[in-house]
Amino acid sequence: MAWDEEVTAEAGTEAIATAGPELSLVHVHGPGLSSAVTMPLLDALVIGRAREPGVYAIPDARISRKHVRLLPEGERVRVEDTSTNGTFVMGARVQRAIAGDGDVIRAGDSLFVVRLRARGAIDASVAALLGTAPSMQRLRGAIRTVAPHDVPILVLGESGTGKELVARALHDASGRSGAFVALNCGAIPEALAESQLFGHVAGAFTGARSDFPGVLRQAHGGTLFLDEIGEMPLAIQAKLLRALEERVVTPVGSTKTFAAQATIVAATHRDLRAAVDEGRFRGDLYSRLAGVVLRTPPLRERREDVLALVERTLGRTTSELDTDLAEALLLHPWPFNVRELLRVATELRIRAAEGPLTLATIADRLDVPSLSARRVAVSTATTMESEVVVLVEPATPTIVPSPPAIAAPPPRKKKSRPQRPPPDREELAGLVEEHGTNVSRIARALGYSRRQTRRFLITGGWMSESDPDVD
Repeated sequence: MAWDEEVTAEAGTEAIATAGPELSLVHVHGPGLSSAVTMPLLDALVIGRAREPGVYAIPDARISRKHVRLLPEGERVRVEDTSTNGTFVMGARVQRAIAGDGDVIRAGDSLFVVRLRARGAIDASVAALLGTAPSMQRLRGAIRTVAPHDVPILVLGESGTGKELVARALHDASGRSGAFVALNCGAIPEALAESQLFGHVAGAFTGARSDFPGVLRQAHGGTLFLDEIGEMPLAIQAKLLRALEERVVTPVGSTKTFAAQATIVAATHRDLRAAVDEGRFRGDLYSRLAGVVLRTPPLRERREDVLALVERTLGRTTSELDTDLAEALLLHPWPFNVRELLRVATELRIRAAEGPLTLATIADRLDVPSLSARRVAVSTATTMESEVVVLVEPATPTIVPSPPAIAAPPPRKKKSRPQRPPPDREELAGLVEEHGTNVSRIARALGYSRRQTRRFLITGGWMSESDPDVD
């Protein structure tokens, strides 16, 4: 592997088999479930209580004998409700829906996450980085692969995704005899940044009462973690680049140089390439730091890990949680990632002494509309027609209720009109949201025939060849 190539956690660290990703279903919450269960979706699967071939049988009293049928379609799965009390995708009740990677399915009191897994991805044991999500497995594999090499590593990721944990794991797996030293570049005044990096001698400036070696020398033979590197002043960036290239430092107030050979791990939540384009970060320093690039995945992309992380802080199994609460935890976008999750889990642990943990316990902490209110609304809509189709996009479900009946317009003479260009996906999505899969109404809005409109809906994934028209 050439170390000037960008290696991402998404791409992994070794060649992936040419076969496409594997679609799987992760059972993350439900009665009698002690830990998550992952099963491949190679063919149609039925979830229910019936102990029959082809049925994933679970001891959930609120699940029908054959509750929901899942049919893999490429990298997505078609969800068909066959129950008496409903199936939910991303919190919305559906009769039929298309679910994609990371979507949450609820049947009774059981919760599942749809997941795509790359075939042949390499995982490794990294104690501090927990999780079964494919993105975490690839990240751990990447750490084990690059850690032994003396190459600068840039860790990119949102705040709270564990970038310092990755840096420490890289050091621990490297076998280096030197120390692990961390410096938050965004927390030191510009006037002191040079002294913190390169050191100073006594009397170099007011307050310098004794010699200080600086973090580069402290990490000699080990690892220097430069957190929030994107906050480093431009003037200091030039001096850091020279020190990294020459592997020596000159303390402030001195003319003597000292060896400083540390492996650099830098991290930021900012887009450094954009900062380079805007002149806020030196391109040559970026190239020097980005020998290998790793990305820490946000928590919203690791939904199957959420309840396990809550359980670790809660100190009790999450199977005891009210299902609405567990579902809300999975659907919450977690803008502040694991740091936010730990705060919520700590509050749950404290509130556990007051009584059962339900969604009402911390509803104001989770950015998820009332699940019960949405279900009542959809339940009312489903009484209007025999079938309701719900289009589900990741993290943003769109409920498409059946439209009210409208009298057919009187026959009228056809008028010639210019042919309009085919609709784009955004326009079709808006029409599906407004009219459901009522082919006639969408055809009138587009100015196309019903046959052509149906082709548009099938190509876009809103209908299949076997679906009947909803008029």
